[in-house]
Amino acid sequence: MRYSAFISYNHRDRRWASWLHRELERYKIPRPLLGRDSGVGPLGRHLPPVFQDRQELAASTDLAASVRDALSQSASLIVICSKNGAASRWVNEEVREFIRLGRRDRIQCMIVPEAAAGSSEASRLEEVVPPALELGSEPLAADARKSGDGKGFAFLKLVAGIIGVRFDELRQREQIRRQRRLLAFAGAASVGFLLTTGLSAFAFISRAEAVRQRDIARQETMTAERTTDFVKGLFQVSDPSEAKGQSITAREVLDRGAVQIEGSLDNEPDVKADLISTLSEVYMGLGSFRRADGLIRRSLSLNVARPETRARQLGVLASSQALQGNYENAVSGFVHALAFIKKPAALQDPSLYSKLLAGEAESDAALERYGPASQLAGAAIRWDRKNSGAASPAVARDLESSGLVAQYSGDLATAQKSYSGALSIRMAKDGRLHPKVAEDLNELGTVAYLQGDGPAAERYFKQSLALEQQVIGPNHPDLGTTLNNLARVLLEQRKFAEAVPLLTRSENIDLAQRTDTHDDLAFIFSNLALAKQGVGDSASAELLFKRALHAAQVHQNRLIAPIMVDLAGLECRQGKDAEALDLLARAEPIMRAKYPQDAWRSAWLQNTRGDCLRRMGRVREGSSLIRSSAPVVLKRWPPSTMYGYEAEQRSSAIAIH
Repeated sequence: MRYSAFISYNHRDRRWASWLHRELERYKIPRPLLGRDSGVGPLGRHLPPVFQDRQELAASTDLAASVRDALSQSASLIVICSKNGAASRWVNEEVREFIRLGRRDRIQCMIVPEAAAGSSEASRLEEVVPPALELGSEPLAADARKSGDGKGFAFLKLVAGIIGVRFDELRQREQIRRQRRLLAFAGAASVGFLLTTGLSAFAFISRAEAVRQRDIARQETMTAERTTDFVKGLFQVSDPSEAKGQSITAREVLDRGAVQIEGSLDNEPDVKADLISTLSEVYMGLGSFRRADGLIRRSLSLNVARPETRARQLGVLASSQALQGNYENAVSGFVHALAFIKKPAALQDPSLYSKLLAGEAESDAALERYGPASQLAGAAIRWDRKNSGAASPAVARDLESSGLVAQYSGDLATAQKSYSGALSIRMAKDGRLHPKVAEDLNELGTVAYLQGDGPAAERYFKQSLALEQQVIGPNHPDLGTTLNNLARVLLEQRKFAEAVPLLTRSENIDLAQRTDTHDDLAFIFSNLALAKQGVGDSASAELLFKRALHAAQVHQNRLIAPIMVDLAGLECRQGKDAEALDLLARAEPIMRAKYPQDAWRSAWLQNTRGDCLRRMGRVREGSSLIRSSAPVVLKRWPPSTMYGYEAEQRSSAIAIH
């Protein structure tokens, strides 16, 4: 369920609803209960969000679709019971809808004092319960009135109902927690009594801390209010002709929001910075990397006061750098952001800490710093499992980072396990159409490809492609990556004509958001070169191989040597013998260093050198190299594949002579 509870109330009881909403969202589950299965899933430190606001009902004649949706995604319904609530049409409709969903047993009542002046607290139960609950079948109520349970015990009763534990158990846990606090306070008081001179200083510091905490609370409240107002404003169109009916897109809404936010809130820099960080992250999610980068960079000039706000800004900028392939700058950015987080446990958003750790891990892995990357990814997983629960989307994100680190380092079994774990969480929590589901399928396809399982890789890539075209649209860089990966599988089946349009589209998508030296483009350019070569367009293939080599060299990507070998093979066939042999000589030590476990790669280099020497007239020397290397290549690649076919052709050529 998306919400732990839905609070149903009459507007006259809004003060009680707001109090309950606030207390539920900040309530900390006792540590002995963490991880226990409940009506809201495995218990983490806090309850999932609570749904309260439903202002859209004011002008409606029926429950709004958004409210019905919220009710369907709420584990419990809490009804604020008063004479006002009992007479409310909307409260009654919400109760009826929840019962219709088959969740009568998940309804709880909280009886509150009447909001009207002069009302008695001694209202009978039947006077405050909505008609839809039917007299005699209403659930047990928590009575917040002084004559009943009181606010404290009433609140605990509701929490117990939400998480599915006995009230007595929760009350005892709360008493133990309170006793521990009192003991700690008593110990501090004893020390303070002995150190009377220090007591005054302690009191002064405590007062200063209280003032600081009050200011932080005010800032957070103001940020929440401004965020709510801002989001509402995005969808308000003064001129109905501007709305374009159903055709308005998420990008149009974001662009409008970016203009609004950059031109306002100058007197509230923290609020403005938080909103811009959110907008930048959404732009990145939509594949508008350049727009996101410019937006977050401009926000760094804001004079923010809260370290958490600055850490988030720097983290978003570091993520933008990583998406552009500037991994050294990305690592520096994540380290800088983490320096602003002195006490991770005190963060308003604890997942910010793990997000920065995971981001740094991925950038380190791209730089082949696998040891530090693995430690960072592991720390992120442990943090989120402790603070969010083992099956939270935050843990899925950490597993994806861990999978990437393992994949880059060659530990394919661990990579497959991590990606599969992330996919399982994503499917359960976010649904099949979440963009990360397609991304995880794509990564599983990559792992299958690296394990030599071409059919499995193709299945994964096609599943990912189908989802991405449905979810993220035709111009997202993630779609470009999947197109490239699927095309690579087709290349190795020698389906060159089918691969060309996929790779051309992939190239165009990436170049729209990235420079031509991004490391991803080294793969795309080299694959497109192989496809062009396969259909007989050698001139285009040569240019693409050279662009791929330049992009790989900028990042010292291990693809340098394979590109050199493929380019050398092409130049041999064009009669550029000296250039080809020079490329092969430079590629040889790089290939041995970067692919020590892949014997076929060094064999392919020798096979290509042998073909070059044969074409130059050094037949005996070339034939010897082809004979010794071809069996190694063919052990990895059957004759029906791109490399296997070429190795067979070269072997046939020397057999004729």
